[in-house]
Amino acid sequence: MKFAPLIYLVAFFVLLLLVSACTPMEPSAATPSNDARVSETSEQQKQTEILATATHAAVDASTKNWDATAADDGLVVYPKLKDTNDETVKFEGVPLTVDMEIWTTKRDDNFNEVKDRMIYSGSGTITSWKDGNFLYNGGIKVPYTDIKAIASDSDYGQLYVKIHTPDAQVFEAKSLTGVRIKPEPV
Repeated sequence: MKFAPLIYLVAFFVLLLLVSACTPMEPSAATPSNDARVSETSEQQKQTEILATATHAAVDASTKNWDATAADDGLVVYPKLKDTNDETVKFEGVPLTVDMEIWTTKRDDNFNEVKDRMIYSGSGTITSWKDGNFLYNGGIKVPYTDIKAIASDSDYGQLYVKIHTPDAQVFEAKSLTGVRIKPEPV
């Protein structure tokens, strides 16, 4: 028992150490350097830089029903800008005008598909890269009532878009597959 006071003393210091480790400490505040060269940029400048990486465009479209009836009401066009790696340019909050044309097609003497008649011409606006991705609720609606297809036309035509950027560049794209130009019979 002659070590009992020593054991109590060690236990006291261990307890004191544990209590002090559990006490929250105030972090010190950082002070900005007066001579630092911090670069400031606006959101508009950042988006302009992002859009400057665009090298080409792509476009997809799908049929969509946007009212209470069973039939599809038209197309939703998904225009997108791409960079040198064919990745989507992920801009936000910048309105871009998109000119769209839909053409019927025919075969020339060499059996190449070529434009025949323009059956739709119009414009829309996208404000985000998400408007070019069908997984989001973006895109541009083109009602079948605005597409001037006639009964003898094929059910499919070709979609062409021109995307205008704020720096006056125009990126053109053609859908890789045909787009439905008439509603499917119900």
